Amino acid sequence: MVDRSGFVRLRFVSAAVGVLFVLAGCTTDKVVFRDRPPFNPPADTANGFLGYFTASTKQTTCGNCHVGHQKQWSGAKHSSAFADLVNSGGAQSYCYTCHTVSDKGNAVVSPAGYDKTPDLAYHDVQCENCHGPGLAHVTAPDTPGNVPLAHIAVLGPDSAASCAACHSGIHNPFVEEWSQSGHAQSVQESPGVFVADNPSCAGCHEGKAVLANWGSTANYAEKTQTGNANFLGVTCAVCHDPHGSTNTHQLRYPINTPDMTQNLCMKCHSRRYEPVATSSRGPHAPQGAVLTGTAGWWPAGFDTTAIVATHGNVAVNTRLCAGCHVNKYTVTDSATGTLIFNSTGHLFRPVPCLDGNGIPTIDDTCAFNTTARTFQACTNSGCHSDQTAALNAFNANRGVVATLADQIWIDNPNGAPNEIGVPDAGDLGLLSKVPSTEFNTTDNLITVGEGVLFNVRMIAEGRDANGDRSKGVHNPFLSQALLTASIQALNATYGPFPAPPAAVQKIMDDVNRKILQNRRQYNISQN
Repeated sequence: MVDRSGFVRLRFVSAAVGVLFVLAGCTTDKVVFRDRPPFNPPADTANGFLGYFTASTKQTTCGNCHVGHQKQWSGAKHSSAFADLVNSGGAQSYCYTCHTVSDKGNAVVSPAGYDKTPDLAYHDVQCENCHGPGLAHVTAPDTPGNVPLAHIAVLGPDSAASCAACHSGIHNPFVEEWSQSGHAQSVQESPGVFVADNPSCAGCHEGKAVLANWGSTANYAEKTQTGNANFLGVTCAVCHDPHGSTNTHQLRYPINTPDMTQNLCMKCHSRRYEPVATSSRGPHAPQGAVLTGTAGWWPAGFDTTAIVATHGNVAVNTRLCAGCHVNKYTVTDSATGTLIFNSTGHLFRPVPCLDGNGIPTIDDTCAFNTTARTFQACTNSGCHSDQTAALNAFNANRGVVATLADQIWIDNPNGAPNEIGVPDAGDLGLLSKVPSTEFNTTDNLITVGEGVLFNVRMIAEGRDANGDRSKGVHNPFLSQALLTASIQALNATYGPFPAPPAAVQKIMDDVNRKILQNRRQYNISQN
């Protein structure tokens, strides 16, 4: 503050003993008051956990200096963890360990914090839950190496010092489900050859690189670790900001926007969704663009206005990707009603296969029916009235997409190198009739043959490991429209070919009719 005499008086907000410091060597009349040190003696002296500086206002001791993090954290669920547990009405004694400052989530290996001294200062999940005891740091903050760093690796030897310490178990099996998903893997192209070795790939495939790619400057224990053995998957702290955010569930980016540069999932799941004239490489993680209706190659003169289906309509499916891929539900014993498993949706399977107890598994080879799989995501999102209706819609669209795709390309696995994505004489369908000279990556052109090949690799089942892989579900109308336009373009450019079977022609006529209706509706909505 500046008083009337012009003296500058700085006041550190604390209480208790007043100490006056006159700044030696100063040429001004600055007087600095500090009422007391910015931390309290820890209730758990042995372990040095500080907890709240002022419990009544939820002012953490760490937040006295780290003001920005204090503000973020104060709006996050972690800041109300204790009250939420108490108000739930079902709290057991063992629950408090994860709802208070304790040895869970950090490097302390014996009961500490609230578990040792149940003081108000240790209520809620605070900074020290992840960073460990703060006493040594606040007493000597400038000492090299005296900064308690949190861990973001939730698998491996340090998992107990991470999110995994609390976000696991049958009630909250986030880590157990996540660890089975593709997000947990730092992908290997071949044994010992990691995608993460390639800087252009690491920004989506390796956790530390993703954070750097997204502009995160936070420090953490694994940040400087290098080499294949230290590659991380897309861990909890990649998608969720532990300090808090304005997005739901502390996500770093929103999930309710169709903007592919801002949607959390689409920032990586919208990579190569159009063919590139100088490359024979097919689609790569095109899901976001398929969902929002902008993916694929269109023949010259075709109306390329985005085709947005219900799944990609944020007004209907408000969580977009997460609306289907991240769904929570409980599995209970049919006889007793007791909880068996509380699925968090972090397998990221929209219609997962179930084991004998009804628990979702990472397997994706089971039959598509409502006994082997659960279609709860389809009903929970509000898109389908019941699971049978969702299954029927899935089967109908899958059949149409397969029929159209087979007219274009049935890959014959004849053992040729790089068979996937390479039409050759052993294949069936219209692409096999296209001259091989049309597939040339040195002419800086995208021929009709190349464009159609890209479309079928992106949309159809089994044509490409890096395609959309939703069997048309992400955008049924776009999938059908792209394949229909592709068939027509092949015939117009390289034909005339024999007329397709009557059943196929009927499908194409129906799709073209839907396209016209869709365009009319779009134009009306824009006027």
